[in-house]
Amino acid sequence: MLLENKFYRVLSKERESELSARFHLAILPECDVYDGHFPNEPVCPGVCNIETIKECCMLLCGESLRYSAIKQCRLTALATPQVCPEVDVTINLTPCCNGYMVQATVSDDKQTYMLLKGQLDKS
Repeated sequence: MLLENKFYRVLSKERESELSARFHLAILPECDVYDGHFPNEPVCPGVCNIETIKECCMLLCGESLRYSAIKQCRLTALATPQVCPEVDVTINLTPCCNGYMVQATVSDDKQTYMLLKGQLDKS
């Protein structure tokens, strides 16, 4: 995993079905990605949230995956380690041709930070 235990740490996983789960994550403010994004006012990069979703999908299905398509990706609120030190990543996978269709959200109790729909292929 590229970002696990660097950008985020999994605090818990609540499996809703074989291919659906909610991951409760701690966002790690000491991650060096914030040195460039942005010093003294860190913002969670959207690309890191996209990678975090993929890594949670891999933890859920137990397979190595890669994005083959992102059909929709909405950043709906500004996520920062100070505003949302913990988030939930909710994953719903549907098997398809060479992998899975994914629908995912990054949110906390107050708001949703990202919505994503795409396709992950087995790598």
